[in-house]
Amino acid sequence: MNATAIPRLARGCRLQEDPAQGWVILIPEGVVRLSGPGPRILQCCDGSRNFADIVRELHGEFASADLARVESETGAFLDRLAARRIVVFESPE
Repeated sequence: MNATAIPRLARGCRLQEDPAQGWVILIPEGVVRLSGPGPRILQCCDGSRNFADIVRELHGEFASADLARVESETGAFLDRLAARRIVVFESPE
């Protein structure tokens, strides 16, 4: 994962808290349920922060977690969503 890449939800995808299902991503094909830190990670993917900024912010909130683990798991989560075209990465200007 490139530290300067800027992740954001792809066009047509929206993060939403559903009273019945909890946090979900609404996608054109349906709904993806989220659990654990997934919703918090995606809240950070607003198009204004790069990957390194997001990892630092999450590590600040989950300070008991090892920084390398936060980086690895956040990157893997975003990569899985990118493979499904739910998250896209933009290059910094």
